[in-house]
Formats: sequence, structure tokens, C-alpha cells
Amino acid sequence: MEKSGGERLREIATVLASYGFGHIYRTKLKNKDQKQDAVNLRKAFEDLGSSFVKIGQIISTRPDLLSQDYIDELSKLQDKVPPFPFTDIQRIFKEEFGESIETIFDEIEEKPLASASIAQVHRAKMKNGNEVIVKVQRPDIEENLLRDIHLFSRILSMAPGTIKDLVSDPDLALKEIEKATRIELDFRNEATALLKFNVLNKEIESIGVPNLESAYVSKRVLVEEYIEGIKILDLSELEKEGYIKEDIAEKLIVSFFSQVFKDGYFHGDPHPGNILIRNKKIVFIDFGIMGELASENKKSLIKLLKAIVFHDIDLVMNILLKMGVTKERVNQYEFYEDLNYFFDTYLTASYQQINMSTLFSDILDVTQKHKVVIPNDFNVLVKSMGMLEGILSELDPSINVLKVANMYIQTSDEVSLYDPFSKDKLLISSYQLGNDLIGLPTQLRQLLNNANSGRAKFHIDLVDGDNKWKGLNKMVNRLVFALIIAALILSSAIIVAMATNSGVSTIGVVIFLGAGLMGIWLLISIIRSGTL
Repeated sequence: MEKSGGERLREIATVLASYGFGHIYRTKLKNKDQKQDAVNLRKAFEDLGSSFVKIGQIISTRPDLLSQDYIDELSKLQDKVPPFPFTDIQRIFKEEFGESIETIFDEIEEKPLASASIAQVHRAKMKNGNEVIVKVQRPDIEENLLRDIHLFSRILSMAPGTIKDLVSDPDLALKEIEKATRIELDFRNEATALLKFNVLNKEIESIGVPNLESAYVSKRVLVEEYIEGIKILDLSELEKEGYIKEDIAEKLIVSFFSQVFKDGYFHGDPHPGNILIRNKKIVFIDFGIMGELASENKKSLIKLLKAIVFHDIDLVMNILLKMGVTKERVNQYEFYEDLNYFFDTYLTASYQQINMSTLFSDILDVTQKHKVVIPNDFNVLVKSMGMLEGILSELDPSINVLKVANMYIQTSDEVSLYDPFSKDKLLISSYQLGNDLIGLPTQLRQLLNNANSGRAKFHIDLVDGDNKWKGLNKMVNRLVFALIIAALILSSAIIVAMATNSGVSTIGVVIFLGAGLMGIWLLISIIRSGTL
């Protein structure tokens, strides 16, 4: 029986509270162990069913929304969903195409090849003899999944102060999850992605994709070629069939760099189950998640790699600030220092010790620390790169992705370590320089006139000025305090010296003792500050 919205809301809140996340709903965070919190959140999502498994899987692709402990734990979420009845497969197919399964297929296996949170997959044979898979969306999954996202959003909104311990930007997180969900729930998007990927990679002989049965693609149903190949990490079978692991590794990574740097369009979920070897081709399947770099972001990524190769920290910082969106003023001095420390750490390691995905992931950590929001395409790229590096480490442990990336950039016709030089570019640059030179005398005369009339203003922005001003203030205050103490000691000495022979001046002694105590207090404060 379908639960009402109110019943489901109470169920979600209860399950979250039972795993220690009651602070989301009504109390403050009690458990300070973030790693254990991450484990508990994964368990809670598993208990809440397929909708939350899918929500967790989507969040796990967004390191900009959650800390790494949560990302690592939610990446472990696996679809453990019982299959739905074959009669639903028949009904949905008829609703989508107006034809029964029996009229389209000679045979279709009632037992599914796979049953996931979004869809179920069956192997079939068409009337024309083509071996295919039939991917059918689960009944009511769209309504249930979007409902659970909205209910989870309501729960998060009830504790805007404490939820920051869990999600850095809850509103953005839920909007991104809903956007990604709506894309994945329409199989026509996956079909379009497969066709586009095929067109962009048709010149690469070693790469293949399944053929699409375009007549049988709809929002809830997708029919495509069944690929009977060897899983890319089935090493014994690959060796048995005469494949060379190192050759597969090299072709796989070069193909990926072609997708990223040449096309700006890459497979966003290249885990071992989505890459098969068949007829000497690396065949990608499942195009539900794709990464697409906007033209400017692709150029920025190439420039970023160049800056890393040449260890140009200033350029790295400027590129990241240009790529990202900032909601508040960035302290560029601290940003530079963090990047400098980051470079010092990586420069101590050899190429063989650096993972490219880890390098970019650490760059993302620096941007997150300074509230610089990098486009999601970059996050998908880092996630995909991490998956590929895991595959490559099994195929060829000696291969290094960062080194291959540098070689690709230097030798590729589409990408160059150096900006291209042409007559047109020289002509444009010369024209711009000429315009600037023509306007320079006028600007210089205006500046001199302003200075002569007293209207010239200079703005100086001190790096880390606030802290330096506070330090200068403290130094001056101590100097004044020391002068007052010295004056008190001197005046008390004069009073004591001028006292009558009848006794010691009480006022002089009191002033002397007071000055001595203030002097001791000043000395202690200087010692404690560590600036003695």
C-alpha cells in the first residue's frame, strides 16, 4: 500500500533519527565522529529504500556538496532492489509504443539481467534477429523519487543551522539532485548521449558503443544492442583471448583524454561494469551519466594543466577564481598560501606517486575552503578520473595518468602547451596595442592634471591588512604603556628623594610598587604572545 506524504515524512525522520541524525529534525548534533556519521548516513539511506539509494548515489558524485568521508561512504551504496513483475514490463511497453512485446520480439527473458533502483533490464531477441537489451523504468519511480527528494528537502529546511555539519549548501544540493534525477528518469536523454558519444568517437578505431534501436526509445523504455564482451577487469579471460593489458590501459586513457580535451564530452560513470572488451574494441555502455565541459571551462582546464606543469601558482589561482563562483570576498593572500603549500606537497613527489584524480580533488578542497564554487562538470571529471585510475592500476600498475596527460597535451593537434601563433592573432594584438598606445598620452595628461589640482587619489590594498594593522596597534599600545610605566617609576623616585628625613614617602612607594606590577604584567603579556 502506497504511503501518504505525511506518513513517508515521519518514516524518513524516524529512520534518520535512529541512526543518530535526529539533529536534522529536532536536536543538535551529538555525534562528533564524522566517519561514523558517514557510515550511519549510508545505513539510513539503505533502510529508506531505492529512492534514497539513488539520492545517495547522486550525492556521491558531488564532492563540492559533502565532505570526503560522506562521499566515500555513499559511493558504497549498491542497488539491492527486488525485481518487479514481468507483467509490468509488458504493460509499460504497450503504454509507450502502442504495441505488445510479442509483436516486436521473437523472445524475451522474463528473468531480468539486472534490477536497479531506476530500471530493470531484460535480454531479448527482435524479429529481425538483433540481440538486444530492454531497459524499462520501474513503475511509479518518478513520482516516488521526486516525492522523497522534496520530503528530504523539507527535513533539511527544519534545521538550517545544524545541517551545515552535514551538507555545505542544502538548497543547492537538493536542486542539483532533483535536476540530475529528472535527466536520468528520461531515457531519451541517455539515447541522445549514446548517439553523440558515438559520433564524437567514430574516428577512434579502438572505441565502440552499442547500436541503438531508435524506433523503441521513449521516456520509460530504451532498447539497444546487447554487448556480449569481456569485462575490462576480467584479467584471466582477457589473457586467454590474447589481449595485452598494457595496450588496453594505454588506449583507454588516451581515449578518455580525447573525450575531455578534444570533445569536452566524456563518460561520467566509467566503472568496470560499464566497460567491456569485444572484437578488439573498448566498448562503453550505460550513458545515463555524462560529463560535458562548456567551451570556456574546457579552455580553463587546459590552461590549469599548463599552469600545473610550469608550477605557476599565480596563474593557477587566477584560473580557479575565473572558473568559480564566489559568494563572498576571497582572501587572495590566504588562497595563494594554501595553493603554495599544495604545490610544495606535490613537488616533493615524483610523477609515479601522484594520482591525477587526487591532485584535482585536492585542488577542489582548496577552492571549497575559500568558498569558491567550481562548475559541476569539473566534479564529474574528478569522479570519472578516479574510477579510471582504479581500472588502470589493475591493468597496468606502472602507468601514470598525470604523465600521460602532459604527453597528450604536448603532442595532440587539438591541445598545445603553448598558445597558437598566427597572423590573424598578431594583427588583432597589434591593433589592440595601437589603440592602447594612442590613448596613453590622454590618460597620462588627465592623471597629471588631477595630481596638480589635488584631485588624484591612490587606493592601497594591504595584503592581510587587517591583521597587520591590529599588530601595529598592539605594538604602539605597548610602547605607550612602557613609557607610562617609566614615567611613573621616575616620578616615584623623585618623590622618595624629596621626602623629609622624618620618614619614607608613602605615595612614592605606592606609585613605585604600582609601576613595578604593571611592568611585570606587560612583560608576561609579551612573553605569552611569543613575540619577545
